[in-house]
Amino acid sequence: MAGEDPGGGSSALGQLIADGHGGALRADLQRFYGLDLADVWRGTLTPRRAWQLTEHLPPDSALAALLAGGPEHRGWTVQAHLLAQLLNAVRYADANNVRVSGGRLKREPVPVNVPQVKADKHERPRLDLSNHPLAKPIAPRG
Repeated sequence: MAGEDPGGGSSALGQLIADGHGGALRADLQRFYGLDLADVWRGTLTPRRAWQLTEHLPPDSALAALLAGGPEHRGWTVQAHLLAQLLNAVRYADANNVRVSGGRLKREPVPVNVPQVKADKHERPRLDLSNHPLAKPIAPRG
């Protein structure tokens, strides 16, 4: 997400909303920062600030879950993924120890079901606001 919007954040926020992530973004801004996304339209929150805060949302945010593939990813931080993999490794190692020792398993080990990040198979069209009646060119930095 970082570095996608060279301007003030308006197009990046618009793209997230156009992609159907507005609800998650609004919930996260409220939950983590006590801000209302509607304040962008009220003029009390700049799009740049909203975008910068969005870029630094924690991994357990609703927006991060949606971008990873859906609500089933909620709460799956890097640590949670590592713990699930560790638990799976221990379960299979225990089962192998039983087999090597000549024992029989009552049942095969059941792995922890970890949600997989969904690959974006096709590029979504970018939000183009250049023809909007209120669109203004971005002034060159310098």
